[in-house]
Order: sequence, then structure tokens, then C-alpha cells
Amino acid sequence: MPERVTMSRSRGRIAALLLAVSATILAACSETLDGGAGCPSLCPTRTESFRDTTFEAVVLDTSIGGFPVNGLAPYTLLANRPDTLVTRMVVRFDALTQTFAPNKTGITEDISTVDSVYVVLPVDTTGSRASGPLTIEAFDVDTSASDTVAAVVASLFRADRKLGAMTVTTSAITDTLRFALDKQKVAAKIVGGFPLRVGFRIASGTGQMRFVAFASGAGAPRVSYDPNTDTTYAPIIVGANTTIQLAAAETELAYTVYSLVDVGSPAPGSNTLTVGGFPAYRSYLRFAVPARISDSSTIVRADLLLTQRRSRFGNANDSVAIYPLVPTATTDVTDLRRVLDLSADGFFAAVDSTRLVPSDSGVRAVNVLTLVRSWPALPTGVPRALAFRIGLEGAQPAELRFFSSEAAAGLRPRLRITYLPKSEFAIP
Repeated sequence: MPERVTMSRSRGRIAALLLAVSATILAACSETLDGGAGCPSLCPTRTESFRDTTFEAVVLDTSIGGFPVNGLAPYTLLANRPDTLVTRMVVRFDALTQTFAPNKTGITEDISTVDSVYVVLPVDTTGSRASGPLTIEAFDVDTSASDTVAAVVASLFRADRKLGAMTVTTSAITDTLRFALDKQKVAAKIVGGFPLRVGFRIASGTGQMRFVAFASGAGAPRVSYDPNTDTTYAPIIVGANTTIQLAAAETELAYTVYSLVDVGSPAPGSNTLTVGGFPAYRSYLRFAVPARISDSSTIVRADLLLTQRRSRFGNANDSVAIYPLVPTATTDVTDLRRVLDLSADGFFAAVDSTRLVPSDSGVRAVNVLTLVRSWPALPTGVPRALAFRIGLEGAQPAELRFFSSEAAAGLRPRLRITYLPKSEFAIP
């Protein structure tokens, strides 16, 4: 009998112990542990759900004008649209050929007279438009004064310096415009060893023409002239070129083919970011994102939300592309113009271009997922930033306008991010 009592008591203790262990396990499984990763073998794992957040992340934004740099634009625009854009164009031929070989004898002679003088301007017909015929005039804009100053060059477009005029219909032009110049005035420059610097403007008619502006290579602007009045001679062809005393090579390139702007883009304003226009603006945005999102989570979607404003400048109803740029300079570079010059094209960060219509308005989303994911790996001192430029920058007058961080709360740039918080591992 005592043995049965002892066994009964032992079983009771074992049962009590099992109940105590079970209670401990149940208590452990009822604890709130992020992700349930702390006790995967003791209780079911609690899957963390995705989270969406939209917040104002911009700590600095601004627009900077004057793009592209002279000499780096593939095209230049000659326009007479008095309500929005009026420009002139200058093409320089500083090194003119002064000798020729009569009848291919191999003996060279100095050129004393010329015939059939033309400036040949390659045309991009996709960027040319007009409401009717355009009358274009050409002027001698060479001067001993400071001809890198726009006001000085603009003052030379006057009657006593006129080199020629022609009326064109843009729809009838295929690939080039052959503009005839006064042969006697050009001959005097060749004989005297003077540069030929030609300024163009649209004197009458409303419209624009887009010309290829590269100063070297095939398709560049050039001057063509016969070295004799005898038409059997092959024309001499000279590409656009310039020489500026004591100037760097990039400065000479800048002033070989360039535009003068009489009427251009309005300033962005205090609460506006502008991309494009003429001369074109670029916009820069710097972000601050909480580390718990950028560094301690898995981001699966990231959009930059911009509220577009209507623009009436230039080709307001055309669809235009806006391209991202990724600033790579550290905070040691405080000149934002320099920061934009050093920015890399956005395709390196897989940020796609977006097409928008300037006259539209509303919220626009730009996918920046790959860019945001790259931020934790940025070198020390490189801000988390993004910039934008417009397609055909400096070759078309359309602009896109957006509300900046200085606008009303509901209109400011925002980041919309979907992310999965990282699980915290713990020992139960």
C-alpha cells in the first residue's frame, strides 16, 4: 500500500512538472517578438507585413539655369516666337582657306576672288516648325571688341553688316539649308586674312529651326566657296572653327556655334522647380530618409511624387522626356552648378525617363526604386540626391514645372515607399 501511494505522488509531481513546462512554452509563444524569429522551433513564425509610407523627404531642392554649356549641345535653335522665345545663332569660320591650285597643276595661288559662297547648315527637321514662310538674315559679327559678350555681338546685327537674306518654308527643307552670302564681302575677308563670323536671325515670320551644332565631324556647319569665277573649279569647304587668343580649348569650342537669347524662359519662382526651357534649367533634390527604412528594411517600391504645374512656355502641348541624373559629388562640392555638371546619367541607377506634357498638371510618379536601394552603399559624404534634365536640352523650348518644397503642404515633393522591416532575432 505505501508503494502505491509513493508511485501516485511521483506521477502527480511529473504531471505538475509537465504542466509547468507547457505553461512556460505557451508563455514564450505569446511574447511579441519581431518576425517570430526568436523561437522558430518553439512556436509559429509571425510573418511581418509590408508597410507603405508617403512622406516629405526633400531637405533641399532648387533649379539652376544655363544648360547646356555652349559648345556641348548637339543642336542649336534659331527662333522667332515673340510670345515665348527669340534667339539668334552665330557660326564662326576663323581659318579660311586662302590658296588654291589652278586646273589641278599642283602649283598654288592666292585666292583673289570667289564665287558661289554658301553657309551650309544641317537641319533637324523634327525640330523645325513655322506658321508660314520665314525670312532669315545673315550678318558679319566679327569685331575687335570683346565678342564673347552677348550684348556686343547682338549690336552687330545691323544693315551695314548684312551678308545676305533668304525666305524659306520649313516643310520644304529636307536635311540642309544652303544660305548664300555676299561673295565680295567674303572675298575681302579671305584676301585680308580676316575671320568669317556669321550671325543669323529670323527677321520676319513666326517659327523656329533646329540646326546641328557640332563643330567637328560629319554633318557640321560649313562654308563652301569657289576659288575662282570659273565654275570648273571644285568648291573649297571649310568647317566651323574659331580661335580665341589665350583661351582654353573648351572655350573655343563654346564659341564656334552658339545661340544668343533675346527672349527666353521665365525664372522658376520661389515655390517652383523647372526642368527645361531655353536656356534650359535643371532641378536638384536632396533627400533624408529614416535609417530604419533605408538601412534596416527591404524596399520593394519607391516613387518620387512630383506635383506638376501647367506651363505655357514654348512647345507646351508637346510630349517631352524628362531624364534623371544621379549626383555623385560629395558635400565638399558646395557649388550646385558644379554638382549638376558632374552628375551621372540616371540609366546607371536604372531610373527611367518619363514623358510628360508641359501644359498638363497633377501628381506624377517617378520610379526611383533602384536608386533608393543604392543609397546605403554610397561613399561617405555623398548626399542622397537626384536631379532632372529635359530631353533635347537646349534644342527645344518646352519646359516642365513642378511645385517645390516651399509650396503648400499637399503640393510638395514626396517619397512613396513600400518596405518590409527586417526581423529581429532573439533568444527566448
